[in-house]
Amino acid sequence: MAKANFPPSARYVNMTQVYATGAHNMPDEDRLKVMNGLSKPLTEAKPGDLGFGDVESMTFCEEFVAIMFLLIIVGSMLWIPIAVLGFALYVRSAMAWVVMLIVFFTLSLHPVPRIHDMVHSPLNHFIFKYFSLKMASDAPLDSAGRYIFVAPPHGVLPMGNLMTVHAMKACGGLEFRGLTTDVALRLPLFRHYLGAIGTIAATRHVAKQYLDKGWSIGISSGGVAEIFEVNNKDEVVLMKERKGFVKLALRTGTPLVACYIFGNTKLLSAWYDDGGVLEGLSRYLKCGVLPLWGRFGLPLMHRHPVLGAMAKPIVVPKVEGEPTQEMIDEYHSLFCQTLVDLFDRYKTLYGWPDKKLLIK
Repeated sequence: MAKANFPPSARYVNMTQVYATGAHNMPDEDRLKVMNGLSKPLTEAKPGDLGFGDVESMTFCEEFVAIMFLLIIVGSMLWIPIAVLGFALYVRSAMAWVVMLIVFFTLSLHPVPRIHDMVHSPLNHFIFKYFSLKMASDAPLDSAGRYIFVAPPHGVLPMGNLMTVHAMKACGGLEFRGLTTDVALRLPLFRHYLGAIGTIAATRHVAKQYLDKGWSIGISSGGVAEIFEVNNKDEVVLMKERKGFVKLALRTGTPLVACYIFGNTKLLSAWYDDGGVLEGLSRYLKCGVLPLWGRFGLPLMHRHPVLGAMAKPIVVPKVEGEPTQEMIDEYHSLFCQTLVDLFDRYKTLYGWPDKKLLIK
């Protein structure tokens, strides 16, 4: 089946191997030579090769390093609000409150510069191994090009998307800025990690500003609302009414790249009510407000394989003035179909032959 569905240019790579060779720190010419040797044709891949059939083994020390990062930095999105709530309930000292507020707001508001070396951090090797990260593409991308990567699903927390910020530079020579909510960019520790890897606010103005500077950008289009789709039997993305990324592409003439992050919805478990109370509250606050857990009942992500798959870029024209609704609908429909086709091509290789992708 794979041989019939993939073009000859389609290839995949194990990101742990990329970091083991040091290719992520090589000049582009040397890196490309190494990548050509490490990457494999998708026409030769067997069911499960890009997911459950190739789960990385880890030493105790490697797994410990990954767990500490995921608990302390990524898990801070959960434990810091709980710690603040506990402080509010039990601490009565005025001086303690003053100190806490000064520290909290200083950590929340001071600028966090992008640290270029963070994309090449040795820590990535352990994180990629923890999630058995693989990257696959239907066609090679121009490392000097500019793209809008739209990569659902969001999941409870889009860790797969964050890993691609590191992986794209290593395997494709392409750096891009990921977009996220203002709330995530204000939470101490997690915002420091997001800022260090160059994540920016998910606003139309900021996105266009970076595209105009020549950057590529990455979007997880479903946002907070998509958190409340993770318990479905099939994969669900919210995209029928989300057309802002198409407008942005048409206004700037930037190619759209349909991506799918297989495994994103399985990294954390969550509970939410059928009545939509928690969803409504989360939409209002622009952050997920719901019980969640992972390994050992902690806010520690499961060791679940992650695959980042990319379709061939969709070339769009640059429109002078405002794009018409007809043009927006045309390219939005093309994008959605490309996304479904992408999912269907890769799902068996990932290990989900019976899964469907539903677009709401």
